[in-house]
Parts: sequence; structure tokens; C-alpha cells
Amino acid sequence: MSAADTIVIGAGPAGIGAALALGDEALVLERSAHAGGLSATVTLEGAVFDLGGHSFHTPHTHVRDLVFGAVPMEERRREAWCYVNGEWIPYPFQQHFESLHDAALVEDCREGLRRAGGGGGARNFDEHIESRFGPGIAKHFMRPYNEKLWGRDLTRLEASWTSERVAPSSAGQSMGDGGKRAPLRSDERVAYPARGGFGEIFDALAKRVSRMRYGETVARIEPGYVVTGSGERISCRHVISTMPLPSLLAVVPGVPAPLRASVNRLAALPLALVMIALDGQLESRRQRAYNADPGFPGHKIALNHNSSSYLEALPRHGILVEVSGANAIPSDDATLAASVIRGLEGMGLLERARRVTATRVVRVPLGYPVPTHSRAAIVDEARTWLRERGIETVGRFGEWAYINSDEALHRGLRAGEAIRAAR
Repeated sequence: MSAADTIVIGAGPAGIGAALALGDEALVLERSAHAGGLSATVTLEGAVFDLGGHSFHTPHTHVRDLVFGAVPMEERRREAWCYVNGEWIPYPFQQHFESLHDAALVEDCREGLRRAGGGGGARNFDEHIESRFGPGIAKHFMRPYNEKLWGRDLTRLEASWTSERVAPSSAGQSMGDGGKRAPLRSDERVAYPARGGFGEIFDALAKRVSRMRYGETVARIEPGYVVTGSGERISCRHVISTMPLPSLLAVVPGVPAPLRASVNRLAALPLALVMIALDGQLESRRQRAYNADPGFPGHKIALNHNSSSYLEALPRHGILVEVSGANAIPSDDATLAASVIRGLEGMGLLERARRVTATRVVRVPLGYPVPTHSRAAIVDEARTWLRERGIETVGRFGEWAYINSDEALHRGLRAGEAIRAAR
């Protein structure tokens, strides 16, 4: 029977962080053939796509130093825009709505903002939107955009996460205070690998991991050992898992039925990532676009070939459109891609459909953890029970937390460091 002091399950950002902190004492088991998880990169007909709209920005100095020390990075001003009623305005809407030509819409937003109460004390995300920004901004962008992303019932979301994700109505301080994330500003500078896609970061970091096994699944976790999908028993003292919490509990014997039932109630948002490969280069210099129009399937559009000089110079570019939940389910891949292409033409991001050389739709069952009201209590209960059995759970779906890859990397490092410090 082989052995490791700590077994790390998963080679996404959190798992890689934990392994780097533990060094030779960790063995990483990754079920796929590559590192990165939801931060991986794929190519289609020569165009480069990330699994989602990624760029690197972090309030954690040690994470920035780690990434910049592993991969040459290129920093640029973030070109993010909102498409509203046939017009482009800079992101975020709540800071730039006065640029719109519809005077009545602008006045509606302006008047509502004057009367807004700042968002404090909101019982749910829907209340937060209206109390923080007023009924005008809520009606014309914030509510339709977020209903498109999260689903029609925004009251099922609690509101504490908004301080890190939802930009205020006026430009303010950005990242960095106390290591806590803040919403990106319209003039933010973000980084991207100088060569290749976003996944280059985690490919490079994975090469620093001492012991890594790809194509390895976990069938069972018992006190003192892990059993792989092939039946191998690996003895260990600690386990750090980045598996989705329901999947983790499914391989741990003796989980109390009420805890299992609670964890199975955690909500996740499925995504369809529509990849459009183009013959030639992008017409637009935008990197991100946000669309609240219910007639367009997607909510977020990523044009990553505008993220680095290397990607810009490639002969073929790509556009990735993120489509959420129910907006993607009714459509087969070809129908969904065709609808996305028509919408991109209407927005001027794709001047003619015949430039499209290929499309691919990647269905992601677990795209975003939904910050429901019961989420925190359920996760706390599960983590407490698991820690009593020597299992730490970290990462986006290990903690069911709406976090970016930099934060997942940070939390993985912290989990590994905690095990080392306890020796």
C-alpha cells in the first residue's frame, strides 16, 4: 500500500495551492488528464477559449507573487462594457447609465438612485438591488441581468456576498484592503498569461507539485487511507478535498442522513459555454460584455483574444458566451449556438456569420454556487463533521463559495499551511 502524509483531491486552483504549501508531503489525485479544473483552457480551430471569462486580479500579494513568478503575465486595462437597448456603455451600468441616449431611462435611474437607501438591512438579493440602487437601475439593468444569471427568484439569494461582487453606484476603492476582494472598477488593470490561455497559470503551477497523479478518481475515504477508483489503498494522515461537497460526502462512510440531506440541498447554477471560433481577428477591443436583454441567451461575453498581445496576433480568434441555467436547457447545442451567433451580430461583436469556422458548447453542471440563505450553515455543519475525521474541504465547490481562482488558490495554500503548522 502506498502512502502520503496528506492526500489532496483535485488539481484545480485550491488543490494546487494546498499541494504547493505541503511540498513532498502531499500526493494530488486528479480525475482528469490535466490541471486547472474550471480554470482550464481549450482550443477550437486555432482559437483559444477559457472555461469561463477569466482574468487575473487578486488582493493577495503572495498569490500575485506566486503566479507572476510561475508564468510571464501581461497587464492591461480591463475593457468591460454593458449592452443596453442597442447601446454600449462602460461597465458597471450603475456608474455609467447617464451615457445612454434615452433621457427618460436616465432620469428614471437618476431619480431612483437619489432615493435609494444604500442596501443595508436587505433581507435578500432582490431587496438589496432595489434598496441600494433604486427602482430605475433595478428595472433597467440590475434585476433583468441577475434574473438572467441566477433565475427569476432573486429572493432565494442572501445578500452578504454583494460587497465583493456588485459594484457601487460611484467609483471607489478597488482590490487590496485586508486581502478582501472588492468589485472591479471600470478602469481596473487585470493580468493574463503573456502566452496561451488562462489555464497556463495552473499548468505551470502544477509542474511545481512534487507528486501528482492524473486520471485518478476517489472511491472511498476511510480513517487513515483513501481508496482510488482502481482499488488502490493509499494510507494518509490528512485529506484535503476540493470535490463538490455532495460528491465528497458520497465517498465518506457514516455520514448522518440529515447532514447528507442538507448538503444535497445546496444549489448550483449549471452553465452552457458557447464557443464561437472565427476566421480572422476580432473587430472589437472589448474584453467583456454584459447583456441583460432577455432576447439574447447569454449574460456574459468573453473576448479573451483581447487579453494579450500573443492572443491578438493569432490568425483565428474566438468569442465565448456564458449561458445560464434555464436559458440553455431548452436548446440543443446547434440551436443554442445559432441563437448566440445571431445575437452577437446584432450587438456588432460579429460582423457576419460566415466568419464562424466552428462552434462548440461545453455544458458545465456546476458553474456557480448559488448563495442561498441556508448555504453558510449547511457548509459550516459539513466542514465541522469532516474536520473531525481529518478531512478539510476547500475551493469553489468544496466550500460552496462564489470565489474566483485567485481566492481558491489562496484558500488552498492556507489549508496546506495549516496542516504543516499543526505538526
